[in-house]
Amino acid sequence: MSTTIGSGPNGTSRNLRLLSGVEVRIEITSDADYAARLDVHHEGQRWVYGIDSNQRATFIDAFDRKGRSDDPDEPDWMREVFVQLEVDWE
Repeated sequence: MSTTIGSGPNGTSRNLRLLSGVEVRIEITSDADYAARLDVHHEGQRWVYGIDSNQRATFIDAFDRKGRSDDPDEPDWMREVFVQLEVDWE
């Protein structure tokens, strides 16, 4: 299962079930600084990545229920998200 980054004019949002059993919601939208922006939502947290024209993801920011997270941890399962989307992850 793969999603083409930047495939729609207004972006796309969908649920993605990972092989580990974790289910996340992803949103792929346009971004002024990148070819696309990827938001990954799970259990009240959100991780934001910029996707460049070579389909390489760069971490931008993270948020929890209280707002911006000062010291975000990327979960171990995040690699699965990028593998399913066929995007390289830095």
